[in-house]
Amino acid sequence: MVSQFLPSDPATPVFRAYTGERVVFRTMMPADKPRNVGFVIHGSSWKEQPENPHSRVIPMQGAISIGNSFQMELKDRACCPGDYLYRSGSLRWDVESGMWGIFRVMKQGIRCKCKNVCRKIMNCVGR
Repeated sequence: MVSQFLPSDPATPVFRAYTGERVVFRTMMPADKPRNVGFVIHGSSWKEQPENPHSRVIPMQGAISIGNSFQMELKDRACCPGDYLYRSGSLRWDVESGMWGIFRVMKQGIRCKCKNVCRKIMNCVGR
């Protein structure tokens, strides 16, 4: 007998990356009520000021409000394969409202490895 309940991805966005890839999350709030929200990617951290090599490393971006935008480049890139929750910092209201999703890190398959090798060859030939 086959179960009618099959596991599937949630209705919220699922972002994907392969291990070792550079990952940048960008947030902004163009308009809403004047309140701040936070942004968390479980198991990840980034520089508070990406352009400053001496910037502190943080696991949550706060103060996302009207007119603010932030770029969060993951410190360890996409490292360990698996599903990671990203969400608003407020569990009580924002997660219930759908301000969450999954960041999926996948193992590199042969297709991805070939693509990376070809890119390296083209970079060397283009010099």
